[in-house]
Amino acid sequence: MSMILPDKYVVLTESFLGLSALILDTLNNKKMTIDKLWNAFEKKYINSKKIKNPPTYQKYIYVIEFMYLTNMISYNKRGEILNENTKIKDNESQR
Repeated sequence: MSMILPDKYVVLTESFLGLSALILDTLNNKKMTIDKLWNAFEKKYINSKKIKNPPTYQKYIYVIEFMYLTNMISYNKRGEILNENTKIKDNESQR
């Protein structure tokens, strides 16, 4: 649980929970492949220096897996990630 929740050693934007919120904000109500989502996230948060210690691509993948396992996101047959919080109507969802 050391990286999932923020604590006195892990700030919110470095925790899986905090990064999940930023990724959901980037995804919003769009459908994106994992690479396009990374590029949008990188542009919005990393290149603009809104995050003090940005995640590596590997950590981003771990956060995406965490988000899938906790039902924050799903994906369709084309491999596009869907935000479960915006209730996108997609007949191709894997669920």
